Amino acid sequence: MVAALPLALIACASEPKVRPIPTTTPVLTTLRPELTTTTTEKIIQRMAYVVQPGDTLGKIAKGFGVTVADLMTENGKEDTILGIGETLFIPPASDGTSE
Repeated sequence: MVAALPLALIACASEPKVRPIPTTTPVLTTLRPELTTTTTEKIIQRMAYVVQPGDTLGKIAKGFGVTVADLMTENGKEDTILGIGETLFIPPASDGTSE
């Protein structure tokens, strides 16, 4: 005589688990709110430029379509002295419109 195998257990093991559908919208919370950011702020990416021999702030500014004053402000410079290999951050080019 052959014993019957419990087929129902094999079938149950392969069924997907049912997860309850949430009834409320999940809310992101944090213990450190000062570390969170919002996605409504416009993100401005800055380019970096490495100073080459013969460069001046005027040449660099003209090449990127910005003013010397904006270039100096962006980099916290109080004078126009540049060092070869110095990294300058290029501010966004002015498009003639204000936000």
